[in-house]
Amino acid sequence: MKRSQMAKRMAAIAVMTACSMSLAGAVPVQAADGGSDYRIGMMIPGNLGDKSFFDAAYNSIDLLQDELGVTVDYVEAGLDSSKYYATYVDLCDQEYDLILTVSSQGDDALTEVAEEYPDQKFINLDDSLEDVPENIYIMAPKNNEMSFLAGTVAALKAQELGDKTVGFVGGMDIPGINEFLVGYIEGVQYIDPDMKVASSYVGSFTDTAKGKENALLLYDSGISIIFTAAGQSGLGVIDAAASKGKLVIGVDSDQAEALKDSQPELAETIITSAVKNIDQDALYIVKKAMNDDVEYGKRELYGIKEGAVGLAQNEYYEKLMSEENRAKVDEIIEKVKAGEIEMTNTAGMSNEDLGKIIDTARS
Repeated sequence: MKRSQMAKRMAAIAVMTACSMSLAGAVPVQAADGGSDYRIGMMIPGNLGDKSFFDAAYNSIDLLQDELGVTVDYVEAGLDSSKYYATYVDLCDQEYDLILTVSSQGDDALTEVAEEYPDQKFINLDDSLEDVPENIYIMAPKNNEMSFLAGTVAALKAQELGDKTVGFVGGMDIPGINEFLVGYIEGVQYIDPDMKVASSYVGSFTDTAKGKENALLLYDSGISIIFTAAGQSGLGVIDAAASKGKLVIGVDSDQAEALKDSQPELAETIITSAVKNIDQDALYIVKKAMNDDVEYGKRELYGIKEGAVGLAQNEYYEKLMSEENRAKVDEIIEKVKAGEIEMTNTAGMSNEDLGKIIDTARS
């Protein structure tokens, strides 16, 4: 190990000691065939309890253990990225067969540690990293596809309500969230080319109060439906919808399902959610990893056709969307699967070109 790496390693150990960072592990579950000694460490670069993205990643743990008989330990690393390097070092030192993570928030730490531990295998279940180290595999859900579907739902419901504008609340003005916004705009205007999309950003993925404030401004302007892609901040958007008797489209998880027992009044405002099937993605790719069938050093896209993304078509969706409109959405889903609908790939798009798409849709 290089001297600079040794110094950083010692600093990482000091951080872990000071913060008492430990693995919170689920008890291994034995599969029907007697189980497996395969061990997985999961690094969650965020906070659980968002009823959305990070909770979806956490929910994959039981599925992996139940279906594959593996052991999965996890670290809830929070949003302080300065701790991510130390967390990865700790996981690598425990010599897991595989380390899983999600999102691009920890990319700098992940790529650095991957270089220092070339024999360790890593899989990111949702990332936009383009220059992929040879011991990392990136799954990239097609966020534009799921957001496109959210846009079609919003537009169809808005037409039913007589609205000509729908809303969007994003967590931050960053490429990953703008991918959601562009997909949403294109879905809305696929249904009605003249319909407008009013958008705003919270500036945080954890500020529920600001999320609610942003949503209230949009609802008070006469908008009835908002699509939120804002992590935990999105819970504030859902709260705003409930307080105003308006509607919202959730993201990443089936948010109505996640809220219906604890806060049913919030669940009833959610028409649908643009869903990432992270648990199924994890099951698919871990099976391949266990069979040495993963092409590390690559980033591959997974969309509706592969079952990686889609819409929550639950009891609330059936209640809030007419049978005719649900049938229209089903037709669109099949067209997306067949590749019959073109969508903008925002990867590498300049801010100027991105701004043109967003500005054109604004009311």
